[in-house]
Amino acid sequence: MAEHSAADRTEKPTPERLRKARQEGQVAQSQEVSSALIMVILVIVLAVLAPSMGEAFRVMVVEGLCAGADVPSGGEIFRRFLPHQAAAALGQMTPVLVVCGLMSCFSSVIVSGLTYSPKVLKLDWSKINPAKGIKNVISMESLMRLLMSVLKMTAIGIICYLYVRDNVNAIFELRWASSPVRMGVGIASLVFGLMVRVCIMMLVIAGIDYAFQKWNLLKKMRMTKQEVKEERKQYEVAPEIKGRIRQIQMEMVRKRMLQDVPTADVVVTNPTHYAVALKYDMDAMDAPIVVAKGPDELAKRIKDIAREHQVPIVERPVLARSLYAACEIGKPIPSNLFVAVAEVLAMIYKLRKKRQKKHV
Repeated sequence: MAEHSAADRTEKPTPERLRKARQEGQVAQSQEVSSALIMVILVIVLAVLAPSMGEAFRVMVVEGLCAGADVPSGGEIFRRFLPHQAAAALGQMTPVLVVCGLMSCFSSVIVSGLTYSPKVLKLDWSKINPAKGIKNVISMESLMRLLMSVLKMTAIGIICYLYVRDNVNAIFELRWASSPVRMGVGIASLVFGLMVRVCIMMLVIAGIDYAFQKWNLLKKMRMTKQEVKEERKQYEVAPEIKGRIRQIQMEMVRKRMLQDVPTADVVVTNPTHYAVALKYDMDAMDAPIVVAKGPDELAKRIKDIAREHQVPIVERPVLARSLYAACEIGKPIPSNLFVAVAEVLAMIYKLRKKRQKKHV
């Protein structure tokens, strides 16, 4: 496929184009969103587990400093005591590491959804092309990543400066803490407040980066007018198939319509060009409905069925043409034809009564 310039790609990507791009692994990805989510989860987990973790580490430090009789001396300490303490410390950190690891794995799913793209795993020599690599280094994506990094570091520096400036008295007051525990709690409180502010800043930067990545992806996926036309042709049904489908649908409607002719109360004809079969139930209907209609050959077929089932046929050329033009099958007749149809039905009812009296 010939390459097109960016100026030619003026059309928004179609859903099919986006679906194919997703299959090829071309989805909006934001490293800033992943970093922000991991940071937020880390702060939350540490806030929940900080008391228990702090107490556990305090006990480990005390045990290490006290070096009781049960603690081996000399080089034996490195073989028995320190590995034991390291395992205990790792056990305390395991929940934090597991949660951060899971968030690292699922952050991309949160950003771009669950995507399985085996094509991405195939070896593509063009990706290691030096010329293309240099082009990617000076691309819009790399410039945006650089800008986000500078913005993030600048924002973190400003937040730290403002936070320390506002809490300088609290920091100096820590030297008067009555115990190391109180000092540790004070330091943890200050660090937690700083991390909350950093997390908020990172979420804001992540939102900006995600919006840019989404916009940049849609820009890359833009199509030319010719590409849109070609895609439509691929999914459009051929005219002959459409015609055949329409023919089958018409035949089904015609068959069902002819099956309803015996239930009609009267058939109004033109007398040769049009035929309209009407049905009226005084108790169940507000107005007569059209159960069948048709011109020429279909009109002849409607009249033949009506004769076979002794449905009255009335010749009213003007009324037949009006009913054929204004009414749809299965729908009530329009109000402007009520009077004319009522006269025909009244005549049919009188004839039926006369026939019933004769049989009596």
